[in-house]
Amino acid sequence: MAFVTKQIKSQTLGEHLIAARNHLGISVVEISKLSKIPPKYLDALDQGDYSRLPAGVYVKGFIKTLAKIYRADENAWFSLYEAEKDMEENIAIKPKQSKVVVPEFVFSPRTVAVLAVALIGVLSLSYLYFQISSVRRPPALAVYSPEQDGFADTSLIVVRGKTEAGATVYLNNQLVVVDVNGEFRENLSLAPGTNTLVIKAVSKFEKETVVTRSIVIPEKQIAGAFDPEMPTTTPETIREVQLELVVGPQAAWVSIQVDGQEEFTGTMLAGSSRAVRASSSVRISTGNAGSTKVILSGQDIGLMGKEGEMLRDVEFTK
Repeated sequence: MAFVTKQIKSQTLGEHLIAARNHLGISVVEISKLSKIPPKYLDALDQGDYSRLPAGVYVKGFIKTLAKIYRADENAWFSLYEAEKDMEENIAIKPKQSKVVVPEFVFSPRTVAVLAVALIGVLSLSYLYFQISSVRRPPALAVYSPEQDGFADTSLIVVRGKTEAGATVYLNNQLVVVDVNGEFRENLSLAPGTNTLVIKAVSKFEKETVVTRSIVIPEKQIAGAFDPEMPTTTPETIREVQLELVVGPQAAWVSIQVDGQEEFTGTMLAGSSRAVRASSSVRISTGNAGSTKVILSGQDIGLMGKEGEMLRDVEFTK
């Protein structure tokens, strides 16, 4: 009797995560912003490289957050993670100990040459060790814009700077995209009054460097004075979609599209707001629905969701 071996294909946790992300049509950078999980940990999960991940309790938190975003079965993903992690630990092979035979020492020119080569090797390894140790220091962080504390005559500014390649940057606890050279650039919407900007760079060894800036925006509206940035009600604007977005009590990453065109994408600090008009529709995406409030045609319709909740392409029409 002949037996036929049938190959059974099963997906790893990383393949599940990649498939779910591709199904939603979002990038690693976008899911990192929405889940607040650093890109390096998302990449480690995709590759199944659990040695690059923190303690298991944090990894389970990552999986729970991603399952919520992807609307997947978190228990099934937990089971895959545990099975793959156990397999990775079990396949580690303990090297066999071998008996070291020490030859009889003979002083000769050849021995001197061998000692010299060994000394050079030790010095090279020592230099390499000190080089690696220097990587464990806090990452360098330079903020070019805003260059210093001061006043601004507009609520929309650009935060720009550079850190070491491989470091992760946060702006008021909101993840910022960093390119391969360590450079970053983020649109920022400020609130009237004093705004404190906290820019933090975190290395892969969890060392961090923090730079703060204090930017003051003069009050635009006093005792009911007219604010020219706010939409007014006229026979023409009645037929428009008038929407104001107010952020608080926490900062939030938001994206605003007006009639299919991007109007703003970036971080909005607590207390900041943006007002837009559209002829047909406004689409809002936010990484923190519990701190994103919508005022539509003068009517406060409240927060878009729960604190920390991610929403994508919520449409408002006439």
